[in-house]
Amino acid sequence: MRIKVLALIAALVVLFALGFRGGHPQNGLESVMGSAKSSVVIYKHSDSYEVGEKVVVVVAGQGLQTGIVKAATPESVDVDTKASFVRVKQEDVSGKLMLVIPFFGLLFNVVGL
Repeated sequence: MRIKVLALIAALVVLFALGFRGGHPQNGLESVMGSAKSSVVIYKHSDSYEVGEKVVVVVAGQGLQTGIVKAATPESVDVDTKASFVRVKQEDVSGKLMLVIPFFGLLFNVVGL
C-alpha cells in the first residue's frame, strides 16, 4: 500500500513539473456527465491559444470557468463559457483543457471550495 501511495505522489509531482494543473470551475461548459461546477478539470498552460480550443479562464469576480475560444489576439482572448461571452487578457487564460473528471467537483462543493 505504501508503495502505491508513493508512486501516486511521484506521478503527481512529475505531471506538475510538466505543467499540468487541476482546478474546480465555477461555471462553463457542460457535458453529458454534468455541469462544470460538479467537475474537476485538468489543464496545461500554453503560450498561445487558437479559435476552437477548449480553455480554462479566470473571470474577474466569477472565478475559474471553462469555455471555447472564439477569437484570439496577442493581448486578449474571447471565450464562450456558455453562461456568458467574455474577453479576458492572455494572462487570465489558465491553460488548455485536457481532461474533465465528472462528479469530483461535488466533493469540493460540499467542503466549500
